[in-house]
Amino acid sequence: MAGFGKNELAARRGYSYRLTRRQFLIASSAAALAACGPAAVAPTASGSPSASPGKTLKIGQLLPFTGVYAELGNSMRRATELYLKLNDNKLANRPVQLIYEDDANVTATGIQKTQKFIDQDQVDVMMGVVPTPLAYGIRNAVHAAKMSASFSSYQISYPIGDYLSAKGTKDFFLAYANYGFGTESAADFTTGIKKNGGSVTGNVAPPLGNADFAPFVTQIKNQPTKNVYSFFSGADAIGFIKTWNQLGLTAAGYKLYGAGFLTEQDVLKEVKDLANGIVTSLFWAVELDNAENKKFVADYQKQYPLLPDVFAVQQYDGMRALDEALKKLGGDTSDKDKFSKALEDVSFKSPRGDFAFDKTTHNPIQDIYIREVKTQGGQTVNTISDKVAKVTDPGK
Repeated sequence: MAGFGKNELAARRGYSYRLTRRQFLIASSAAALAACGPAAVAPTASGSPSASPGKTLKIGQLLPFTGVYAELGNSMRRATELYLKLNDNKLANRPVQLIYEDDANVTATGIQKTQKFIDQDQVDVMMGVVPTPLAYGIRNAVHAAKMSASFSSYQISYPIGDYLSAKGTKDFFLAYANYGFGTESAADFTTGIKKNGGSVTGNVAPPLGNADFAPFVTQIKNQPTKNVYSFFSGADAIGFIKTWNQLGLTAAGYKLYGAGFLTEQDVLKEVKDLANGIVTSLFWAVELDNAENKKFVADYQKQYPLLPDVFAVQQYDGMRALDEALKKLGGDTSDKDKFSKALEDVSFKSPRGDFAFDKTTHNPIQDIYIREVKTQGGQTVNTISDKVAKVTDPGK
């Protein structure tokens, strides 16, 4: 979040902190600067003392619109525009101008677009950043502009490892995308299962944006451990689940678990009942029974012909967090430190439940739901079977 981020805090404490996959907006949830989610929100270096309520608020959104995470970017864009539509196209009484740029999952492109936001567009706020390599690439510019916030791989992957191993499912084979958030998720899950005497018997790690999963799924089928924990998202998750079914792993007795992005609605609308029975962990599900989520899902479906996914929720919460912080400041984005403090203190009822930031790590404090995919009423969704309450990141 604005002001200082986990890496800066870590440096002050004498240890390093990993950067993760998605710095989803400030109201996000899964990494230290990126994943599976949503983005940093903070004033850029161009904020000026002349900013005042009523003046157009320029928001730069750096999102993937091509490549493996293209649908994630599309979902986040839809949620951004839905929030503005429901709020008269204003945040804290300031009309909003959105400037989108496609990072194309290319670090050099993302760095160039970030600098464009700051130097050419002179945006008041920047949101976005999905892939970890890009998060690394823009780190210096982000820190110079006092931006950083997100959710951590720990919050998604450690709790389900602890949960499953405590209930007696202890030995796992791992399958994960071979890049920052994938490797970190695998490590955090491993820590969780080892807490209760579990073990990892092997792994496969396809590259991000992998075109052919058959060789990797074949390796899984050729080894004896039946429980498989995975981290894939976007097009990779679709390819992995389809190949899993094509090669008959469910019929052969293999059971698939994963970080929740594996079976989010962007994936389920493509694979449908092929995902039935997969168990994942995440801080939201479309079936979550609270008033805010029911309204969000209804508003989203009224605007778009599909169910929302977690990326939409993260972006929607990010817009809400930004809106609430700006309201505390009368819409003024000129003082980054004041803006940072205002964001830090934001709390509200979210579609995911009670939303607030951990003031130590600047990650959301959130319930993590254990979910199983089921097709019911003609729709394939994540049904909630249990939850791990109020998960925070240890910050180290």
